Amino acid sequence: MNEFQEYLEKTEEIGKIIKVSNFLLEVSGLPSLKINETIITESGAKGIAFSLERETAKILIFEEKLLKPGELVVRTGETFKVPVSNKLLGRILNPLLQPIDDLGPVLGEKKHLEIYREAPGIVKRKRVKRPLETGVMIVDFLVPIGHGQRELVIGDPKTGKTTFLLQTMVNQSREGTICIYVGIGKEISAVKFVEEYLKEKNVFEKVIMISGFGRDSPILNYLAPFSGMTVAEYFRDNGKKVLLIFDDLTSHAKYYREISLLAKKIPGRACYPSDVFHVHAQLLERAGNVENEFGQVSITALSIAETLENDISGYIQTNLMAMTDGHIFFDSDEFKKGKRPAINPFLSVSRVGKQTKTKIEKEMADLIRKNLIEYQKASTVAQFGVELSAKTKKILETGKKIEILFDQDPETLISYSLRIFLFGLLFAGFFEGKPEDLVKLEKQEIIKKYQEGKLKEIEEIRTMESLKELNSFIEIILPKIKRLLESF
Repeated sequence: MNEFQEYLEKTEEIGKIIKVSNFLLEVSGLPSLKINETIITESGAKGIAFSLERETAKILIFEEKLLKPGELVVRTGETFKVPVSNKLLGRILNPLLQPIDDLGPVLGEKKHLEIYREAPGIVKRKRVKRPLETGVMIVDFLVPIGHGQRELVIGDPKTGKTTFLLQTMVNQSREGTICIYVGIGKEISAVKFVEEYLKEKNVFEKVIMISGFGRDSPILNYLAPFSGMTVAEYFRDNGKKVLLIFDDLTSHAKYYREISLLAKKIPGRACYPSDVFHVHAQLLERAGNVENEFGQVSITALSIAETLENDISGYIQTNLMAMTDGHIFFDSDEFKKGKRPAINPFLSVSRVGKQTKTKIEKEMADLIRKNLIEYQKASTVAQFGVELSAKTKKILETGKKIEILFDQDPETLISYSLRIFLFGLLFAGFFEGKPEDLVKLEKQEIIKKYQEGKLKEIEEIRTMESLKELNSFIEIILPKIKRLLESF
């Protein structure tokens, strides 16, 4: 007996296709059908109930089968499920979790989970209190992220958003976090770039890539983030910390708009359906820090939102800002100036990240932020060509050196101890009076010596609780730093 017959006996309802339009079917005759319920056609094609009307229903079909009016359909009584398992690690999959990496089928025992699931209730949720280190100094200091946070990464195309998220994935993979990358409407070359970057960093075996391509149907791209979240929930429920990347949700909104317009849903602002906010909120609400039999486990969701000419006031962008715990803004103006990463700390927000930080980090971040604000004001004055006071010159020098320390190439990841140490050197006056080129070279050399294991003492900073303690430590280690830099 095939699936069609099995579900017909189970539900005792049969319907008929009355219209076929690309990936949308209009069916009649299923009075008990519910939204998001799976249906099966006589020929074995599966679909999801997208919208219900008085006499008919719109069904999303994601399998390429030749369907025609008059073909019979049956409801299953279940929402759509995808197969998940530990064996998905190190694989590239489509949104139906079928492998597309030419490595054969996913072996091992699989568990089938519904892609539309309820978010954890308030009782299960716990305070976000564990820091998620990205390895990118400006973020870890000024826009910190915690495990279980939902943070938006927003900015124009080609400003470094994906590169930053890849750096974060590499850093977290090395700390044992399960990382899931979800691409939506991507070019094959873009997915290949992500794959090669992760393989080059030797973390690909700890990552799952799920991607819908621009050439795929809108249905597959619409399903991609829901499949990614379902996989993340599987690992979370098995006691693992998960980092989930959505690249990107503005493209997802466009695919949802396309499907909705073809299904004749009433369009609203910018032709998006009125429930687009609900769709994204329902998805992101499933992330967070929760407690289960394994203790506190989390799904951290980092979502990309693209802007046009730095406009962060767009409909989808502001929707996503409203449902996340902050945003990191990649400023195209800063990118054009050569700043890497091109993050604007004044227009970036982290609503819960600060509570994950140590006392020494908070003190140093406040000091950095205070200096950057003064630097911004002094830079405005300096543009007028007026004679500057010694104090203003000092502010400009310190601000410029903060920017130099924050400048970070995609190949470098900075640990907690090293970034505290570098800024400790700055505020202790180590870089004072030195030209900018020398500061850049000395910074790079200190990072290099640390990575070579010649500055293991720096790890002591993890136990320190105040800037006073850090300053005492820097006085002790300074002679060694000077000797290392002399040889350089």
